[in-house]
Amino acid sequence: MFVEPYLPKSTLLIVGGGHIGRPLAEMGQLVGYEVQVVDVKPERADRPQLDPDTIGLGSYVVLITENHVTDEQALCQVLNTPASYIGLIGSRRKIGLIMDHLRADGFTAEQLARVRAPIGLDLGGREPAEIALAILAEIEAVRHGGSGRPRSAPPEKRD
Repeated sequence: MFVEPYLPKSTLLIVGGGHIGRPLAEMGQLVGYEVQVVDVKPERADRPQLDPDTIGLGSYVVLITENHVTDEQALCQVLNTPASYIGLIGSRRKIGLIMDHLRADGFTAEQLARVRAPIGLDLGGREPAEIALAILAEIEAVRHGGSGRPRSAPPEKRD
């Protein structure tokens, strides 16, 4: 008898369905994620609000709303979830301010260390779809245990 275990799809939860969220959702579907988009604008979302109770170990959360206040509110909601990945878009200055606020609100260094920010691998692109690709590349590296190094790079020497 052959038994094949049922493994649910990983979830890509995108908070912010704007100019980066749309291509990220499309790319996420292509690589096999169950994609969920949360946005206050119904035409850009498949759910109107973030529900932290639906975030599990197989969830990869991307916070890319249109303002830092909404990103910070969403981050507060997801920090205590078992998400495998939490990524926050923004400049280092914006991220520093958000982290300062969260420390003042009592979040620990260990909780804040779970946040990948600024989000994505440095692929050099600046257009929305290129940024989405860089974000998804980082998520895939985390999901599969990859290094993010080019495959053509010489192997790293180990001591």
